[in-house]
Amino acid sequence: MLDTSIPAVQARRPELQWVGSGAWVACDPSLAATDPHRVVAYLECKDDRVYLLWVTGAAGVCEFGSIGEAIDQITARLAPLPR
Repeated sequence: MLDTSIPAVQARRPELQWVGSGAWVACDPSLAATDPHRVVAYLECKDDRVYLLWVTGAAGVCEFGSIGEAIDQITARLAPLPR
């Protein structure tokens, strides 16, 4: 029997680089370290909230209750577009 299933799309989780004082830069792991588009967001933990500032794509600031929720949002943006 011929297998015609479509493989699941592998989500790209961001790489986090600590920049100090409860702050991280989220990077796209599929891009080279020298690529200026590698940085996709800045995250800061403050007052029991996580603030995410997008630096690529649609700009803006989002607020989350946990770092996990913020990372999930970044992962969703890094997901490849369906073909």
